[in-house]
Amino acid sequence: MRRRWKVIAITLLALAVGGWWGVPWLVPLPVALSKPPPASTLYLARDGTPLRHLLGEDGTRSAPPVKFADIPPHLVHALLAAEDKRFFSHGGIDLIAVGRAAWDNVRSGRVVSGASTIHQQLIKNTTPHSGKRTLRIKVVEALQARHLAMSWSREGVLAAYANRISFGNLMTGVATAASGYFHKPLGDLTPAECALLAALPQSPARLNPFRSLDAVLPRQRRILDKMRELGWLDGEQYRVALSQNIVLQRFSGGFEAPHAIEMLRAEANAPVIRTTIDTTLQQHVETIVAQRLEALKGRHVTHGAVVVIENATGAVRVLAGSRDFFASDGGQLNGAWAPHSPGSAMKPFTYLIAFERGATPASIVADLPIEFTTASGTYRPENFSLKSYGPMTYRHALGNSLNISAVRVLDSIGGAETLLPKLCELGLSTLNENAAQYGLGLTIGNASVRLIELANAYACLARLGRFKPWTLRSDAPATEERRLLSENESWLIADILSDNQAREMSFGSNSVLRLPFKCAVKTGTSSTFRDNWTLGYTPEFTVGVWVGNFDNTPMQDVSGVTGAGPIFRDVMLHLHEKHPATWFVRPAGIMHARIDPRTGKRLTPQTPPARVSREEFFISENMPPVARAGDYDARGRAILPREYAAWVQSSANWLGDLVTTAETDARPQLRITNPIPGTVVILDPDIRNNGNRLLLQATGLTQPRWSSKTLELRPEDNHTFAILKPGRHEIELRDEANGLTTRTFVIVREE
Repeated sequence: MRRRWKVIAITLLALAVGGWWGVPWLVPLPVALSKPPPASTLYLARDGTPLRHLLGEDGTRSAPPVKFADIPPHLVHALLAAEDKRFFSHGGIDLIAVGRAAWDNVRSGRVVSGASTIHQQLIKNTTPHSGKRTLRIKVVEALQARHLAMSWSREGVLAAYANRISFGNLMTGVATAASGYFHKPLGDLTPAECALLAALPQSPARLNPFRSLDAVLPRQRRILDKMRELGWLDGEQYRVALSQNIVLQRFSGGFEAPHAIEMLRAEANAPVIRTTIDTTLQQHVETIVAQRLEALKGRHVTHGAVVVIENATGAVRVLAGSRDFFASDGGQLNGAWAPHSPGSAMKPFTYLIAFERGATPASIVADLPIEFTTASGTYRPENFSLKSYGPMTYRHALGNSLNISAVRVLDSIGGAETLLPKLCELGLSTLNENAAQYGLGLTIGNASVRLIELANAYACLARLGRFKPWTLRSDAPATEERRLLSENESWLIADILSDNQAREMSFGSNSVLRLPFKCAVKTGTSSTFRDNWTLGYTPEFTVGVWVGNFDNTPMQDVSGVTGAGPIFRDVMLHLHEKHPATWFVRPAGIMHARIDPRTGKRLTPQTPPARVSREEFFISENMPPVARAGDYDARGRAILPREYAAWVQSSANWLGDLVTTAETDARPQLRITNPIPGTVVILDPDIRNNGNRLLLQATGLTQPRWSSKTLELRPEDNHTFAILKPGRHEIELRDEANGLTTRTFVIVREE
């Protein structure tokens, strides 16, 4: 009998040892444990603060897994006090807890307590089950928990549990819970906050602190009591934790810089996307946009977009795509990415190429009416003011944003065939037509571009010709700069665009473009007032602003200085409150000399004294010719070429008695210079007034009288305009002083 009992005892012992140490190895661990827990994509600002935390495929929000060393000790102890106080001493199954639970349940006649360990909860959490959890399933999970305890370190198990457990409100993992309930990182949690989080996994739906904090606090206090009892809190820590007033700061994934995040979502290839966005600056710029657009509401302006680029890195610090992402009138459209007509904001690149080909800021362009014959008819550019300005230096033509001058300059360097490849090289990806399709209008914005891409082209100017791709990701591979524009010529463009006097004729001396520090700035307005731009830069930052309407309806007389300009100014001033603006050091190859702005020629001690002069900068190997006595008449007036004759005699002559023209034949000659016979005009609804106003001009006049049997002729400011309509129309000019008469005709078509 004794021998029999001995055999039974040995057999039972062998079975127990085998069951405890051997059998668990026969039960494989859940496959999910061999993989890191799934993390929903988290977008971080440049300082590491969350911008947006998306939901994962399972509909919950989970941060990238943290290591055991990153979990604060108080949170470790709170989780153990709540779920498994003997975690570091049992073997994956807490036999003491099993016995205690069995006794409690037998005494009560029903299930009143459980005994699952963190190992068992982790197994359950990573094993998909459908339907009721049977006794067989529970036994298998217990064996897997034992297997896990023998093969994993305790720290690894606890970290895996902390990263996979649900804390309610679509939050999975301790890092997500710390951010979601307290809007702080794990390391900043207090013992009281750790105990509150540890209280939630038992029943996340019932213990919802956002619904009822009071329902959670009793369990939180019991956890603190247990932590004190187990020696994990000293008396002072325990007292402070009990007295702490829990303040919840809900973070539902965040929604900062929404347009930037939407742009990045297409390339989300990692659980954590580190962006270049400066959250504080982004919020401030969004406020500026909202306030400035509110002031323009009466002029039918509904949306605006702003891009701020850090020139040294190409990093986009701000990207605001609309007035309000949730606005019902198109707020989710991205004005920083949607192509729009840039107007005059394209002009600086035309002038830079001209400088690279030998022109200087003192070169003279004839800002006089001109017509160009194109494949689709006649192209006749007009200035915004509908006036012409005669002889203009390139500096003043660009500064005052004169359309006629810009088109003439582009024509002088080879037209769109020259400008288009350079713009494409600078990253303007929407210019997909051939050069002939754009024509000379390319320089005044007849092609749609993206704000962020045009701003980055300006950032290339700010780097004095060195190009870097723009980026929204701070974790993107570094890209090398490459020179696309010449340094000296880029410096000249920056100097012109920062010259308040150079733009005074069009913008006045105290416009919003005049900042308390040097800043290169250029405006742009589409011909139909649908789009309005201001772009500019200092050595530190480039800022691009667009305002308009996403339904493409025109604004009401909103130009660069009234629409985008004030937003640009506010953003630039704010940027340089903490980052004082500097300016570009003048390159060694740049010299200065005094010139006569009427002729663009250089003045020296040997030249005749000029009645008008100014200092100008030049590339040393490209100085203008020296003025000669033959450039002036006896009264010191600059003698202009014959093409200026009509302008000199007109009211548009702002130079007055400072200029004259070369002597011509004494016999009067009457000649219509515009329109020339056979001119074809296409009426275009996208051009101001449909392009139906035609300026009539002639030379050799004393007392002109224009007439037409088929067109209305309208005198305005000492000029006469023909109001065009489809058809062939004859126009007659008679000089009442001498009886001379001449005629021309024009053909008008609708687009």
